[in-house]
Formats: sequence, structure tokens, C-alpha cells
Amino acid sequence: MDKLGRKFGAGISLFLFGAATLLGAQNPPAAAPEKPIQQPASPAVPDHAQAYYHFMLARRYKELAGVYNRGEYIDRAVSEYKLAIAEDPDSLFLRVELATLYWRVNRVGDAVHEAENILKTDPDYPDAHRLLARIYWGMLGENQAGQGTKQSLRKAIEHLEALTRITPSDTDNWLALGKLYRMDNQMQKSEEAFRKVLNADPGSKAGLTSLAQLFFEQGEYDEALALLKKIPDDDLDPSLLGMLAYAYSQTHDFDSAMATYDKALAQDPDNQELRRAYADALINGGKLDAARTQLQKLLKADSEDGVIYLRLAQIDRQQGHFEAARQELDKAKSLASDNLEVALEQARLEDTLGNDDKAEEILKGLVKQSERPEGQYTAAEANNRAIFLERLGMVYRGENKYDDALATFRQMLPLGKSQEPRAEALIVETLRLDQQPQKALAEADAALKKYPDERPLKVLRAYLLGEQGQVDEGVKALEALLNNTPADRDTYLAIAQVYSQAKRYGDAEGAIRKALALSSKPDDQNYAAFLLGSVYERQKKYDLAEEEFKKVLAGDPLNASAANYLGYMLADRGVRLEESVKYIKKALEIDPNNPAYLDSLGWAYFKMQKYDQAEPYLSRAGRLMANDPTIHEHLGNLYFQMGKKALALQEWERALKEWPTAVSSDFDSEQAAKLQKQVDELKVTLAREKTQSQK
Repeated sequence: MDKLGRKFGAGISLFLFGAATLLGAQNPPAAAPEKPIQQPASPAVPDHAQAYYHFMLARRYKELAGVYNRGEYIDRAVSEYKLAIAEDPDSLFLRVELATLYWRVNRVGDAVHEAENILKTDPDYPDAHRLLARIYWGMLGENQAGQGTKQSLRKAIEHLEALTRITPSDTDNWLALGKLYRMDNQMQKSEEAFRKVLNADPGSKAGLTSLAQLFFEQGEYDEALALLKKIPDDDLDPSLLGMLAYAYSQTHDFDSAMATYDKALAQDPDNQELRRAYADALINGGKLDAARTQLQKLLKADSEDGVIYLRLAQIDRQQGHFEAARQELDKAKSLASDNLEVALEQARLEDTLGNDDKAEEILKGLVKQSERPEGQYTAAEANNRAIFLERLGMVYRGENKYDDALATFRQMLPLGKSQEPRAEALIVETLRLDQQPQKALAEADAALKKYPDERPLKVLRAYLLGEQGQVDEGVKALEALLNNTPADRDTYLAIAQVYSQAKRYGDAEGAIRKALALSSKPDDQNYAAFLLGSVYERQKKYDLAEEEFKKVLAGDPLNASAANYLGYMLADRGVRLEESVKYIKKALEIDPNNPAYLDSLGWAYFKMQKYDQAEPYLSRAGRLMANDPTIHEHLGNLYFQMGKKALALQEWERALKEWPTAVSSDFDSEQAAKLQKQVDELKVTLAREKTQSQK
């Protein structure tokens, strides 16, 4: 600051003290006479006393203008500033004061002109850069045209960059610059600016929050979570608690998310946005009834909120209340017709109900709608488009349209590094399901060259190795991921699955035990218990298997996989068949178009000798999962018992054709040899019957 600026700073409080009586007067003081003010010629030597006098008058008129909202006081303040500058033309402080007044009274053009003239005198004068940055930042919300906004943003960044160069230790400038970089989609520069703040002050709440927000926008939730957890609990207001809870949700730590939302709502119980996010966390955490309670509270506050009906539809779909879900989606669409998530949930509902054509139509529309010219996407746009493409590809895959699925998943690849690894995993899995194991392995190897640290791709590659007989190599690759962290739980479960598909059940059980020791959350324990039950069942330890599946259902009554597995296990052994049917029907209530569940129910009816009831379920399962040898064997057995021997032969031969390349099937060589014998015997029988009919 120049000499006069320092002097002014010391005298301001005296002037304000003297003006206190005036500011509290009942009536505003009379304005000075409306006569032209003669601007004195610039003195050869600056007159600091006169400059100080006019500066204090300018301040007085500015204060009065704020109290009484009278324009003539602003005019007098401007005049007095000009008189002060005339007495001390070298004072950049006075010129910034005048420019700031122009800005405050919306004479933005004059403010910019004055501040830019200051920089012509001193290009590194920080207060001028600071004022111009604030002016252009303020114009960002005013400019409606895109080009005007870009110009203001560019100018604001230019002046803040100058400030950080001139005063590099001022963290407020780095913080502001980081926010502007983020607005300009310069994410790397934004991160660097926020890191400057944290390097100077590692505990800066603003720095931690701003960098966490940046990571949020880029979908890097683990990084955001790590930053937010550094903020002391006492400094976490409801807004920050909401951010922290959302980060927990996005990293699938739903228990922590729900507990954190509880804390936030305890501080701000009327915050509807927090309650909405809490309901989302409850849905994602499987607490559907609790989520419904929160949504009903929201409906009482606003019965015309389409998103609430959308969430209720999601709950009802997951609970198997499909007609209620359809009605709620219709209501959501009428209230929020532009919400793409409503259309996505409609597609999910149609897919669940087996209405594949409708699901395809909706998803194709969303994919088209999400397309941007020249493939330019923000992080949020890329994420949404990836979701639409993935759902469409999964529908194709469910219909065994593997080429269409692959083409759809490949459209995810150009969406950036946050989407490409997921796309690669979907492509590898689709090639695997399409019985192209070598292509799947080659695709996985190529993807890992691009993303060598991508854990899901490494796990998928290990599965492929196990399925192709390289069990020890697959396990070794997974063991390399063990690092004495909570992630080891998932690695042990992956190892167990590789062992299980190789029928090394003892090794699989040992790996699951290690995973269970690391499973502190109920959801983690349920999944490990499910895998353990499947291992017991394959070893014919049926009582132990049943115990594990019932554990899962006790913790998660809507676990369709556990209900189906338990029901099928009973049916396949021909025991407690009525109970078996109840379990399988429960699974089908939740997922009515699942071919494995349809096969289970058909097989249970077959075991009960209710062949007419079995046929529609088994035949539908065969259409939906055309390459599953077990389903074709079941259907062949049914036709044989119904006296439809030619159809039985056709299904049995289909099973024998499919089993060598079937993915993750329990159908083995022993079972194939037994079925081959039945096929040979049936061919002889059919030939004999044909000969007899010709006599």
C-alpha cells in the first residue's frame, strides 16, 4: 500500500466515531449544494492533507448512501474521491477505492476502466487484480450468453493467476483460483491450486472441502472421503456431514453413510435434501422399509415431488410389488418428465418383468439423448451415458445378443479413464459368456496393460484362468493382491470361487473362512455365508449348506439368490418339496424373469410329478438361457416323462452339445457320460418304435 493508504487506514476510525451522531439522526442530513466542483490542477507536490480530507468526505458520503439509499450521496462520494486523487495523483490506493465504489453501485464499466488504468501504472498492484477478479467472478452469473460467460471466467482466472504470482502465500487467492479452474473444467490445475492451500495449511477446512468437491465431480469418491475424514467432528456442519455420508455411500460403506446422515439430520431435522439422500443410502444399503418411512415423511412435506415417487418405485420393484412400482413411475413421470432417472427405472422394471423390447426402446432413447457433439462430455455426462449404455448392453446380454452387447459396451470406451476400465470388464465378461474364453483372456490382458492397477480386471482374469484349467496360476494372481487391508476379504472370496469352480472345495472353504474373519458388516457376512453354503452343497453337506442359506435369509429376507439356492437344493434331492416351492417362488417374486429361478421352480414341480405345471417354467428358462446344459437336461427329463420322446432326445442332445463350453456350470463329465447313455438308449428305443410302426 502507498504512504497515503497507510495514513488513511489509521484515521478512518476517528472519522467514523465523529460521524456516529449523523448516522443515527432521525432525518438524513442535507446534501451538499448541487454545484459543479472545481477540480484543482494536479499539484507539483502531492498534498496528502487535502487528499486525506477529501478521502474522508468520500467515505462519509458512501456511508450515508448506504444508510439512506440516496443517489446524490453516491455522486458526492465519487466527486470527493476524484478530488482526493487530484491532490495525490500517484496514490493507487485512492484509485482502487474509487473503482470499488463504482463496482458497488453497479457502474461496472467505470470500475473496470479505473482498475485497468491502475494496472497500466503498476501491473502488479494486487488490489486492482483482486477487484477485477471479483468483478468478473460476479459477472459469471449475470452473463446469459455462453461466450460472455467464458470471457468473464477467463478474465477472472487471469487476475487471480496474477494475484497468486504476486502474493503466493495468500491461500485465499489459491482457493478462489482453484474454484474458477473447476468451473472452467481445468481439473488438474484446480487440484494443484487446492493442494497449494493444503500445503500451506493441512487442516484448512475450506481447502479440504473444495478438493473433496473436485474429487466428487470426477467420481473419485475414495479420495474425497479421505479428505473429508480429516475435518474434525466438531467442525462438521450438516452440509459437510451430508457430503461425508454421500462419499460413504459411493464407496459402498452404507452403514457409515446411514450413521452419518443420522448425525446430519439430528443437527438439521427439517433439511429435506439430507432426508432424501438418507433415503437413498437406506435403499442402497438394503434397508428398504426404513427408506420407505423416510420417503413417506418427505411426501408429507411435498406431495408433488416426482423423485420421491421414483424412489418408492425402486423399493417396490426390489420387493416384487411390480404393479405398485409401475403406478409410482407413472406418477413420477407426470411430475418430473425431464428426469432421465425415471426413464432408466422404467427400463429396469420392464427388464425385470421380461419385457425386453420395451426395455430396449427406453434405453436406446436414453443413449441417444445422452450423446454429445464431437464426443465432448463433462464428468457427470460421461457417467450418465455410461450407465445407460451398460444397462442396454446388459439387456442385450440377457437375450443372448452378445454381438449387440459387445458393440454397446464398446461405446463406453471413449468416455474417459473413469469409465474405460468398467467397459473393459463388461466386454471381457460378455466374451466369456459367449463362450469365447481365449478372446476374453486376450481382452483382459490388453486392458491390464492400459490399467495395470485395476483390481476388478485382475480378478476377472483370474476367474478366466481358473475356468481354463489354470487354477493355481489364477489363485497365485489373486494372492498377489493380498496386502493386509480390509480389501483382502474380497480377494479371499475371489480365491474361493476359483477353487470352487475347480471342485477344490476344501481349499475354497478355507479361503471363505479367512474372508469371514475379515467381514465385520452384515452384508459382507451374508455374501460369505452364501458362498460357504454353495461349497457345502457341492460337497453334499446339505445340513450345513441349509444352515448357511438360512443365515443369509435371516439377515436379508429379500436375498433372491439364497432363497432360490435353498429351494433348488431341496427340490433336486426330492425332499420337503412344498417348502422348496415356497422358497423358489419367493425368489421369483423379486426377480420373475430370472432363468435360473424359473428352472428351479420347474424342476421342483417335476419332482412333485406335476408335469403340466413344470413345462411352462422349464421351457421359458430354456429360451432365456439357451446355452445352459442343466436346463436342457431338465427339460429333456420332463418331455421323457410326458411321453414326448423326440423332444426329450432333442433337449438331451442340446445339453451334451453345450456342456463342454458352459460357463460356471455344475454339469460335469460324469453327468455328461450318464446322459450320453440315456441318449443312446433313447435312440435305440425310437428306432425300434419307428420300425414297428412301419410294419
